[in-house]
This record gives sequence, structure tokens and C-alpha cells, in this order.
Amino acid sequence: MHPLTPRPLRFSRLRALRHWTIHRAAQLTLHKDRAARELELERQYNAMRAAMEELRLGVGDGGRLYRQAVTRKGIFGGPKVGEQGTVVGNGGIPVEFAKAQTEGPPKGGWDDNWTRG
Repeated sequence: MHPLTPRPLRFSRLRALRHWTIHRAAQLTLHKDRAARELELERQYNAMRAAMEELRLGVGDGGRLYRQAVTRKGIFGGPKVGEQGTVVGNGGIPVEFAKAQTEGPPKGGWDDNWTRG
């Protein structure tokens, strides 16, 4: 055993039974909460899948809305050029990809006054 490792707990029979009971109750509560969360996520997933299927079948508009939602046309296009030849926007690149991913925070810190242009 490593010298910094604390000695194992040594309980009396009654104390060990109390410890086990509390631990088991906590584990059952965690399991119940986890199962409820999984059920809720499954319900949300099934509702989203049903909505997408309804859009795909084209209820009312022949599937136009679904095609617009799932196509990626123009997302990664080049920069848009304005009338005077100036670059306008980033060509539709999602904000998650517009900034280079880094290992640490920026040198300037967080900009609290930033607003969407």
C-alpha cells in the first residue's frame, strides 16, 4: 500500500449495516434519476424524429421545408463580396467553426460588451 493511502474503514457490524443501507439508498436514487432522464431524452428524441418524418413527407408543402432544413448548401462557401468589392460576412460559416479552436482562454479575456453585429 502507498504510504499516503489512508487505512481502510473499519466499522462495527451495526455501523457497517447503516453505512451499506445509506449507500444502497443513494445508489437506488441515482439509478432512478438516471432512468427518468433517459426516458425523457428518449421521449424528446422520438418526438423530434416524428416531426422530421412529418416534414420529410411534405405535409402541406411537398417537403420543401424539410429540404431547406437539411441541405447544407452555402454553409461553407467563400466570403461574400459586397458591391464595392469589400468582403461582407464570413460566407455563412457557423460561429462554432469561424473561430480557431484553442487549448486555453484568449489573452484578452471575456468581452462583456460584445453584441451580434
